[in-house]
Amino acid sequence: MADELAARGIQFVFVYTREAHPGERYPHHSEMQQKLRHARAMVQRWGIARPMLVDDLQGTVHRAYGELPNMTYIVGAAGSVLYRADWTDARSIRAALDQLVLEREQRRGGARLTPFYQESMQQRTNTLEPFMEGLLLAGPRAVEEFIVASSQTRGEAAARPMRDWWERARQRG
Repeated sequence: MADELAARGIQFVFVYTREAHPGERYPHHSEMQQKLRHARAMVQRWGIARPMLVDDLQGTVHRAYGELPNMTYIVGAAGSVLYRADWTDARSIRAALDQLVLEREQRRGGARLTPFYQESMQQRTNTLEPFMEGLLLAGPRAVEEFIVASSQTRGEAAARPMRDWWERARQRG
């Protein structure tokens, strides 16, 4: 998506803020060099091609834009937030960018556009096994803490499939 939309003047930047689910292999950051190593490992592991900026140890950028671990923002050239989501979802980001490109073309064609506020609650695909395997990259503690947090915030019914997966994963070694 980034390559395709670059030709239309849209730039993508990844901001590495903190370990979303710290564990034994990728713990909370205690020094900037460690945080930079973690960011480089993430770029390499996931093949991130867009520029990556690394927030400071205090999380200045992260706190300014909300403290969830996987948020997405689209910021206009003037610095205004045009889109905000508490989870990175390619489908909804694409729809928002397509709308913004359409609006830019309409303005260039002389249309008078007026902004309005919109909220929506969308659903995203969340396949359990790949998510849990990615979480395990940080270490077993990250998995265990996530399961506990899920149980506390979404209930035991939501946590049960994760507990079952974790039990099978530990048996496999």
